[in-house]
This record gives sequence, structure tokens and C-alpha cells, in this order.
Amino acid sequence: MKITKNIYTLLFLLLISAGSYAQGTVTGTVYDDHKGALSLATISLLRSQDSTQVKLAQADFSGNYLFPAVAPGTYYISVSMIGYVKKRSNNFVLDSTHLHVKVDDLIVLTDSKSLSQVNIVVKKPLIEQKIDRTTLNIENSILAGGSTVLEILEKAPGVIVNHQNDEIKLKNKSGVLVMIDGRKNYLSSTDLANLLKSMTSDQVATIDIIANPSAKYDASGNAGIIDIKLKKSKLFGTNGSFSTSVGNGIVPYGPKDLWREFANLSLNHRTEKWNVYGNVNQYRSADYNETTLNRNVNFNDKTSVFDQYLTQPKVGKGVTGKFGVDFSPSEKTSIGILVDGGVVKDDINGVSNTHISDGESGVSSSLQQNSSTYAPRRYITTNFNLKRDFNKTGAGIRFDATYSGYNNKRNQDFNTNFFDADNLLTDNQTQRNSTESKIDILTGRVDLTLPLQEGLVFETGLKSDYVKTINDYGFERLLSGNWQNDPLQSNKFIYKENVNSAYVNFNKKWDKWSVQAGMRAELTHSNGNSITDSKVVDSNYLSLFPSVFVSQTIDADNSIRYSYSRRIDRPNYQQLNPFVFFQDPYTLDQGNPFLKPQFTDNFEISYTYKGLATLSLGYSNTKDYIVQLTEQNDSTKVIKAIQGNLGNFKNYSANLSFPLNIRPWWSMQNQFNLYYNKFTDMGLLGGNFYAGKLAYNINIYNAIKISDTWSAELNFAYVSPYVYGIERAIKPRYNFDAGIQKTFAEKRAKLKLNVSDIFLNSQYTGSLKYQNLDLAIYNRWVSRKATLTFSYSFGKQTVKSSKSRGTGAEDLNRRASPKL
Repeated sequence: MKITKNIYTLLFLLLISAGSYAQGTVTGTVYDDHKGALSLATISLLRSQDSTQVKLAQADFSGNYLFPAVAPGTYYISVSMIGYVKKRSNNFVLDSTHLHVKVDDLIVLTDSKSLSQVNIVVKKPLIEQKIDRTTLNIENSILAGGSTVLEILEKAPGVIVNHQNDEIKLKNKSGVLVMIDGRKNYLSSTDLANLLKSMTSDQVATIDIIANPSAKYDASGNAGIIDIKLKKSKLFGTNGSFSTSVGNGIVPYGPKDLWREFANLSLNHRTEKWNVYGNVNQYRSADYNETTLNRNVNFNDKTSVFDQYLTQPKVGKGVTGKFGVDFSPSEKTSIGILVDGGVVKDDINGVSNTHISDGESGVSSSLQQNSSTYAPRRYITTNFNLKRDFNKTGAGIRFDATYSGYNNKRNQDFNTNFFDADNLLTDNQTQRNSTESKIDILTGRVDLTLPLQEGLVFETGLKSDYVKTINDYGFERLLSGNWQNDPLQSNKFIYKENVNSAYVNFNKKWDKWSVQAGMRAELTHSNGNSITDSKVVDSNYLSLFPSVFVSQTIDADNSIRYSYSRRIDRPNYQQLNPFVFFQDPYTLDQGNPFLKPQFTDNFEISYTYKGLATLSLGYSNTKDYIVQLTEQNDSTKVIKAIQGNLGNFKNYSANLSFPLNIRPWWSMQNQFNLYYNKFTDMGLLGGNFYAGKLAYNINIYNAIKISDTWSAELNFAYVSPYVYGIERAIKPRYNFDAGIQKTFAEKRAKLKLNVSDIFLNSQYTGSLKYQNLDLAIYNRWVSRKATLTFSYSFGKQTVKSSKSRGTGAEDLNRRASPKL
């Protein structure tokens, strides 16, 4: 707490000192011709009399600029940026009665003529800290070449991927809302991970990590939002790109065939009114996961020891694609349609060996389970959108309608052999199961933006989401040469959910302040029906989600941002399914139909220096935290993973982000995350639970320019031990990645070579110890990979500004399908 007090004292002194020398200030905001912030534009303050330049500034990431300590006089503002027509403001007067001037917003038009004559190369760092988010610039990254999107996320500051259940966490908080092009998904953690594994870096432009979103976003995601923005060509005329990657994973004493290959072809044709685009992607990726579990069971003064070793080699293959058309009949109107989808499949062959001993005389029995899994999946998303701008002040309306459909299947065969202490076969069981999940998602959305007066903007919108998922699980046993259905192990679960929401948002800017306040209301109706168990759970509730953001510009170099938002995480559909799923004779998995949504209040204050270095302090408080719990029956020695609400979860965090330019050819971006997680529940599984731990993450990214055609990237990431519910990570994880790139053919062609986790230190070691449960976990995966990527851009290379759009279904697919 002493450090926190010192930081607040420093910020307070900065506030006092900032006002002591200010004479007059000039502020304003610049936008491009699509009302997007024109960040990093050059802003000049000039005297009206002779056009003499008095001061020079650069617009921040929100397009804002400020000139402090300006002497009285008559001035005007000039905005310039490569690729845009120079823009001049009207003259204004700064005098004793007008010491703080807010210049009217300036709209800067694209200069397509100059862009056709100039070859522009802008190199952004892989990790970029902005005022309200962290951005990963994937498009030109060397280290991202030949990687899946899930692998890229693991490089993001504060992001942790659990390779046991594929859960994505941010600052070690679950409940991350993952969006693709602004579209929410309703997939379970496993199916979402499978989708991200089928997407490659060649498809991605940027990834935004937003820790505290506004009321305009869906309220889902207590830990924040990760928005994956796919590439969309900004080039005028006919053009395209092709890329291909080959690589191999390395696991000591593991399988040798870990080959992977990716290929991507993108085409785009843009005219003044039309933009037609599409891409197709093909991949084949071999993977491997290895888990060791050691469990102690005490019953009737005797201890049994379970040692389980599970290996899962997997080969995934698939083809995905996207096709879209945008039509702009006028400068103020645009219409678009989009279709994307894919057909993918996984083949998994698992082997599980379990040795059971009494802790004294050695192994008393054992079992070996061989499994073969075939999991095909297909999906499609269609979107229609209409946008109408009323004027050039930013007023406009937008409509989106989206349908998404998923069909996931999984056929699994088991053969289990049981052995006695002398390793003699005592029993054999042959079983199989089939799972099919069908998900349909419909979304309609309308958003209205109205500037009411100078510096004040009103936003409002309506949205309706409807989701239906059908999960059908069948289980059969081979008895006397015939397959027989086991009704006790079969289940059909139907879940329906309708969320209707409305929001209002006010944005006000004046002098050195900017305030955004909003309120979102969401009315939820859900119905879960377990056909097999004849259990129906129906719920209706109305929730309000306020948000407030205040930005204060102290001077040209210093600014502070305060934010608060309330958010929700609803359980995904598999978490609500009450059926007990069989994993092996000693491991079960069960959902909870009475699982409640979790609500989180998020607070954050951040200080930014020169728009580059940022220090933020955060606090969040979550009630009814959704977490997977593990309980053990000592007499049967069976453990069961169940979904539950943990009473309270508090997260305290501090984040420091700053760039360093070591040499003109060497730049760094540094991220340090410190957080303390505290879990409490005075009735968890029949006991009182408390857990807390201070933990931290470090990301250090280096970009090195060797020559005009050679460059390199280095990245170091470290995750300290941490606590998450009843589970503890007891050893740190860290990895070092390196890559090198060569450009040629007038920089249209690129050849990249990268190696991830060079020293093989990205593995998980953890434990679960609560009441009668004593379980140790060790997990490793294919973290070390060497990948070679070639890419080539062809066709006309004239830049034309493009509109960026989502589909309005941003929040809908994360929870949709069963855990497979």
C-alpha cells in the first residue's frame, strides 16, 4: 500500500504543477473521412498573420491534441499526414477572456492521388500500448509468422492459456470475451480454442485487448474483451496476397511427427463504390499434449496412490474461407454482406496409464485405456449491414443482422484393460460414445450516434440475441459382441437463451477533460432442458451495467484516465448440463443447472506520459465467481469435476508499459503486470475456503532493423506461480522466441523464420489441495516450434481508406457448444 500512496502523491503533485505555468491552451480532435481517430497526425499551430509555425504536436491514439502555454494572439491549426489532404482550421483568437480554446473537430480526407505515387512502409511493434487497450500488430510480425491465433494470444501481455481445459484468462481472471471482427462468439472454451487453432496469423491484422469496455459493448466478459480483427485490404484496384508456412514441433521424448503447414490466398477488388473481397485458408497441424496426475486418497486409515499418465497426439486439418461485398451508393451510405465458414476435423489417439498402490507394498492394480477420437466440425456466419451517415459531424445510424450456425461432432472409442498386482489381465471393457452439438445464433442490432452540441455526443442502441443449442450424447458398451446403448450414460440437453439489451452513452469534451458515461440494460431469459434426466431450469432477470470514463489532459506530456464498469458472465451451455460424463473409471465430469451468472465491478486509474508510457492501477470485485471445482469420493476413489459458484473473487492489479529506443535500429516494448488474486467462500463443498497470492507477468519485445531488407524480433515472456480457485500453479513458466525476416521483390515478398520457446521452459506444474483432495499436476505441450513462412503481395498497390466493421453478433458464440 505504501507504493500505491506514493503513486497517488506523484499524480497529485503533477496535477498541481501542471496549472502553475499554463498561460493559454488550445485543444482539439482530428478524424479521418470515416470518423476514425487520425492518430499520430502532425498538428501545427500557426499565426494567422504570417503563417509562422508557433508550436508542433502529434495527435494521440484517440486523435486528440493539446498545445499548452500559448501566448495571446490569432491562430489557426494545420493537420498533415502522409496519404491525407492537408487540412486547415478557421482562425481563432486566444486572449484574456478566451484562455482555453477548443478547436472544432477537423475531418481530414484521404489523398488517393498522392498514395498512388508513394510507396508507404509503416512498421509497428508487435505489442503496442494505447490509452484504452493493448494492441498486437500481427500483420507484419516476424514472430507471429506460421502461428495459430491461439499461439499468438499466448504472447500477449497478461494472457494465460490453460492447456488442460483450453481456457483463456486475462491477468489470471477467467471470463474473457473473445470476439472476431467485433462478433461475439458463444463457444465453449474447448470449441473456441479449436476455432482459434484453425485460424492462422496470415488471416489476422490486429488483436485488441480491452480491460474495461464501455456500455456500448455487450456486458459479457468480466476480465475484459479480446477482439481479433481479420485482414481486409485497403488497396484500390485488383490485388491480393499469398502465403504459406511449414514447420515442425519439438517435444523431448515425445512423438517425432509434429509437422504443420498452412496456406492462405486473399483477393480484393475495390472501386469508388464497390469492394469485393475473399480468402481461402488450408491447414494441417500436428499437436501433442501430455499430462501427469499424482493423487493421494485416504480412507479408513489407509492411503491409496493414483499415478496417471496421459498422452494425446492430435492431427487437425481444415479449410476455411470468407467472401464479402461492400457497396457505397453515396458518400454517406454503405451496404455490406459477408459470409464466412469452414470445415475442419481433428484425429486424436490417446493412451492413459493408471497405477494404483497402497503406498506401502507397491502397485496393487493398474489399468490402461486406449482411445481413438474423430471430431469433425463445420460452421457458417452470414451478415448484412447498413450504415448511413447523416452529416460530416459524425451523426449516423448503423444496422446489423447476423446468423451463425455450428455443427460439432465427436466420435470416441475406448478400450480399457484392467490388471492385478502381478500385471495379469483381470477385465476388459470396450465402449464408445458419440456427441453432436448444433448451435443456431440470430442477432439484430441498431446503433445511433448524434452530436448534440459542440463537444457533446449522444449514442444509443438496441440489440437482440437468440441462441439455441442441442447437445446429444450417446454411450454404448460392447457386450457379447453386440453394441448396447447405456441409458444411464446417454443424454440430450437443449438450451435456449434470449438477451434483449439497450444502451445510452454520452461523450463530452472540453478544455483538458473528456467524460464518457453510459448505462446498459440487458433482459435475459434462458431455459435449460435435460431430456434424459427430466430436469428443466428456467430463469428471467434484468441487469443494469453502468460505465464511466474520465480522461484528464494535464499538459502535452501527461494525462490521467479513470474508469469504472460493471460486467456479467453467464455460464456456457455445457456448464449448465446436469448430466455426468464419463472420462475413465475414476474420472467424471458434471455440469450444474443451478449455476448463477457472475457479476463484476471493475475500477481502474491510469497515468500516461507522452502518449507512450502507461502506469495503471486496477481493482475488480466478482460475486458468485464461476469456477471448476473438483471433489473426491474416498470410498470409491472417484474424482468428479463440477461447475460451481465461488462466493467472492477480488483482483488487485498494477500494469506498467513503456517503450525504449536503445539505438536507432533497436526498439523495445516492455510490459509488467503485477496482480493479487483473493478467493473466499465460507461454504465451498462443505468447508471454508480462502486462497490468495501475489503474482506477476513480464513481456519484453525487441524489434531490430539489421538493414533495409533484413530485420529481427525477439520476445521474452514470464508467468510467475499463481493461485486460481482451489488450484495453484507452483512453478513459473517462461519462454524466449526469436525470428528473422528478409524482404525482396520491392518488398512485395517476405521470408520469415521463427522459433518459439527456444529453451523449452513453457510447461505447467500445479496442485489442487482442498479438504480431502490432494492432487499434483504436470502438463506439457508443443511449445517449441520452428516455422518458415513465405508471403507475396501482388496486383495494384494503391491505398484507399477502408471502413472497418463488425457484424453485430460480437458477443454471441463463446458459450454455445459442449466441452468436447
